[in-house]
Amino acid sequence: MNEIKIGIIGFDTSHVPAFTKVINDPTDKFHVSGGKVIAGVPTFSRDFDLSYNRVEGFTKELVEKYNVKLYDTIEEMLKVVDAVLLESVDGRRHLKEAEPVLKTGKPVFIDKPFTASYQDAVKIAEMAEKYNCPIFSCSALRFDANITEVRNDTEIGKVFGCDAFSSESRVDVMPGFFWYGIHGIEILFSVMKTGCVSVEVINSDSADIAVGLWKDGRIGTYRGIKQGLPSYGMTVYGEKKIRHTTYNPDIPMYSMLIKEIMKFFQSGKPPFSIHETLEIVAFMEASLISEKEKRPVELKEVMG
Repeated sequence: MNEIKIGIIGFDTSHVPAFTKVINDPTDKFHVSGGKVIAGVPTFSRDFDLSYNRVEGFTKELVEKYNVKLYDTIEEMLKVVDAVLLESVDGRRHLKEAEPVLKTGKPVFIDKPFTASYQDAVKIAEMAEKYNCPIFSCSALRFDANITEVRNDTEIGKVFGCDAFSSESRVDVMPGFFWYGIHGIEILFSVMKTGCVSVEVINSDSADIAVGLWKDGRIGTYRGIKQGLPSYGMTVYGEKKIRHTTYNPDIPMYSMLIKEIMKFFQSGKPPFSIHETLEIVAFMEASLISEKEKRPVELKEVMG
């Protein structure tokens, strides 16, 4: 199979050099073969300090260390690549930046968060279907080695619930869980799958907790840790076993994610359904309403 030529959109996140190293550097211990990052469009958000303050350094690194060629527009870059990593740190930009890619039908991975609103998420999904374009999006935590091992443990039996957790921090431009809560919520849905009907959020100085009710009566929670030891993980409540795990720091989750992305680029088949991603976005938007209005919120209020 020929090496896949990969282009990157958005140079304003640490994922850009981290992913490129795993893909382009064969001496990296966790190198993933099959493709090469060759091109990029270094977009960024002028109203978001964690975007505009970082784009210059990451751009310099990709050009000087990995010989990545820069393009002025996404359309120009798309002429020379086979697949795209949409890495813009600001989910508000994803719809606009994904559109020209979707129209080409070239596979695109959209980094977390998929979007900063459910409305934008649906528009991307609809365009992907219209243009028969393979897409997927997730947090790297979904494919962490420990989390994957517990999720795939058949001895657990039927899963009755899951408590997932991650560090919690927030930014104004992507309110609520859209900025960092996505990590723990991604873990939660990777175990519980679709079918959440409502969510209620409790806030305190120590944590933000979202309690989700699934249509079959199962309960799943997300704890955003604001005080104490920051970590990522979950407890799964099963028919035969209860399993608890935290993430594996010895096997970089980025390399585990890149393995899935490379398989996706090669096959055009995402590792899970876009409907799960849409429900995750709906869960986060409903959580934001719950926080503001201090009540349980049904996801259908967001999803229509």
